[in-house]
Amino acid sequence: MCRIAQETRIKMIDYNLPKLPNSSKKILLILSEYGNLTQKELIQTVNMPAKTVRYALRRLAEEGLIVTMPNLGDMRSCYYSLNPDQNYRVIDLTIEDARILFATQEVNS
Repeated sequence: MCRIAQETRIKMIDYNLPKLPNSSKKILLILSEYGNLTQKELIQTVNMPAKTVRYALRRLAEEGLIVTMPNLGDMRSCYYSLNPDQNYRVIDLTIEDARILFATQEVNS
């Protein structure tokens, strides 16, 4: 693929992706793999501080990428999941971006 076409493709992808911190991308990736999770389950799964997870969830909710559902087993918490009404192209690109990011980080470690 020629360099100009590559740059154009990258710009198109960047244009469609919301600007998210790496923590948000990682949580989006986890939600895509595991489905509905509570904040406590996310904290344990991603192994990040609670404050970081709360910020990441807030950013994802602001972008409309996730939704919350009440946890009927424990009304003090809620479940987070991917937004079924969101543009899946954006979610898929964000998830793919997260996979690439974390695969690169694992290789460099």
